[in-house]
Amino acid sequence: MTEQVAHPFGRAYSRSERVVERVNRASNRLGLLGFFGSLEHLRFVSPVFELAQLFYLFFPLLFVPFVLGAVRFFATRVRTAVSGGESPDDDSHERPEGWVESGYERSIFKRLQFLWLLVHPNIAVRGLFQLLGNLLILLRRRGDVVDADGYESDVDYRLPFDGDWTVLNGSPDPQYSHSWSLLQQRYAYDFVKTNEQGRTHDGSGGVESFYCFDEPVLAPADGTVVTVRDGHRDYHRTSGWFDPLQYRLVGNCVVIRHATDEYSVLAHLKNGSVRVSEGDTVERGEQIGRCGHSGNSTEPHLHFQVQDRANLYLGMGLPVAFSRVTTDHPDGERTRHDRTYVHNGQVVSHDTEA
Repeated sequence: MTEQVAHPFGRAYSRSERVVERVNRASNRLGLLGFFGSLEHLRFVSPVFELAQLFYLFFPLLFVPFVLGAVRFFATRVRTAVSGGESPDDDSHERPEGWVESGYERSIFKRLQFLWLLVHPNIAVRGLFQLLGNLLILLRRRGDVVDADGYESDVDYRLPFDGDWTVLNGSPDPQYSHSWSLLQQRYAYDFVKTNEQGRTHDGSGGVESFYCFDEPVLAPADGTVVTVRDGHRDYHRTSGWFDPLQYRLVGNCVVIRHATDEYSVLAHLKNGSVRVSEGDTVERGEQIGRCGHSGNSTEPHLHFQVQDRANLYLGMGLPVAFSRVTTDHPDGERTRHDRTYVHNGQVVSHDTEA
């Protein structure tokens, strides 16, 4: 039986925070409609496509989360100054993964990522594909998207690695989801390795300084490999900037079919590390590659998700409960589970003794 979806260490949002969160989500979704403006270039086919220019009016909505974040930032400091208290650096400590010290400044990254989306041609085009994919998923499912509450899979998934790893991003809880607005990545996870101080790297610089880089990545369940992508470089910078020469968002990746309408995706693998080929049968726990820093990645990590189609743009993300898991958190205690969802901020490992 799968345990509850609600984040065990998540802070409950206030009413105002919930309103802001909903506004941000709606702005992100509507803002992406601006990409449809590029259809104006098809006006040579028909003058009707000139009307696509109207979609450009949606682009400013992508700035709404940034503006609201800036307003909150300065409002907090004004209140702190008036009260005579110390001004906090940010609110990362309020999030379950706030104890993790990544290789980049998260608050700055969050304020710049939407600009990168607009100026990088590959990400812009892929963003359009994701938006179209969202619409097609909704049409295919007739608006009935998968809800983690009550969802059960017949596939016995294990964590795609051995040893202790940290969930840097992702949760079936909407407040802490990897990307709730993107149906493809709604239940996705980003995994890293941390030391006792919560750092993801040893400070020496380069991808090799990250504890998860070059670590084995394992098949989460028995299945058949349907997609393999390798040959994408690992970006040498790890300070929060995306690789400007990337040509695949997922970088090097493997997609495995585990059951009817159930596929796992393991992405951002190390260049040249993929050990399987399309059509291969893999067993649960078999090594399929190594953790890397390829594609749309800000630091070495493993991106993992399960979806109902093999295509990365057309598959609806599915909640994945892992079996035989041990979880830990600075605010909690080490716990063994027969089957459970994992959440950002937790240190998780496959329980080999169960």
